[in-house]
Amino acid sequence: MKRLLFISLLIALSVACRSEDASVDLFDAYSEIGTAIDFKAKQCGNQPGYPLIIPGKPPEYGVRLCSLLILNAECPFTDYPLFCIEMYADECDFCDVPGLDP
Repeated sequence: MKRLLFISLLIALSVACRSEDASVDLFDAYSEIGTAIDFKAKQCGNQPGYPLIIPGKPPEYGVRLCSLLILNAECPFTDYPLFCIEMYADECDFCDVPGLDP
């Protein structure tokens, strides 16, 4: 039994540590996150007044997590979940405007 558990753990670890590019096509990312935004907007009756800008080649885990956080957000839906905004902060070339600090 211990041997089976050890082998299962090794398999799970090797799958989790794979080094392939796990990014999503930009169109697919906008489609998935946009669908989540539309669903939540219909459910709550409102949505944030600003767009969520996604950089090219977003990570798959980030797109999935952002979509799930949007779907699980409470009404009123006036802001995107913080993860959805911060996830792309490092990728954003125009976000570092001199003189504007958070």
